[in-house]
Amino acid sequence: RIAHLDDLSPESVAAQMQALAADSDALAVLAAEHPIVTDMIDRLALEGVPTVALISPLAARSKVGYVGLDSWKVGRTAAWTFEHACKQPGKLGLLVGTHRYRCHDLYESGFRSYLREHAGEFTLLEPMSTFESDAIARELTEKLLRQHPDLRGLYVSGGGIGGALAAIRESGRAGGLVTVGHDLMATTKAGLLDGSLTLVISHPFERLAREAILATIR
Repeated sequence: RIAHLDDLSPESVAAQMQALAADSDALAVLAAEHPIVTDMIDRLALEGVPTVALISPLAARSKVGYVGLDSWKVGRTAAWTFEHACKQPGKLGLLVGTHRYRCHDLYESGFRSYLREHAGEFTLLEPMSTFESDAIARELTEKLLRQHPDLRGLYVSGGGIGGALAAIRESGRAGGLVTVGHDLMATTKAGLLDGSLTLVISHPFERLAREAILATIR
């Protein structure tokens, strides 16, 4: 059974987990880290229903499996791209979805780690949250481009890539600004084709699905 959540609040996620667990033997969940979600994981574990975290790790007192990429390495890969693709060093912008997603925190950690180690001549601006919204991402990207005309690159590590790319196209900087995003889909494919997006770091979705099913069966 697959449940799609329009409301990503911790209360809604926990309620949906509880509802699914009523007639399920295991759960695979993509959710932000929050005490309400953690408490539900532990409660369900006591009832014999284990949880596997998808894409973004989750922590709890009970054992939580994880199926996803090494997010720290993803962040370092993104930083490597800017070091090698930017014609000269300068300012880099970072848009995160929300720091409640542990994967987003790890993307940023890996990103900073690589810059410190290999590309200290770049300046990373303060990260800003899109809250997974295209509209907010577009507004933030427009603000970055307006306030920092010398911006060399933009890393969109969470949701909102469509809005960010729209702002880049409108500014006329497509092809000149190095931009990195996540996951190959219609929006990012269009960005790669028109030059508004430089690189996509994509999750292997078929393998993730297969591994998640096998993990819940185990």
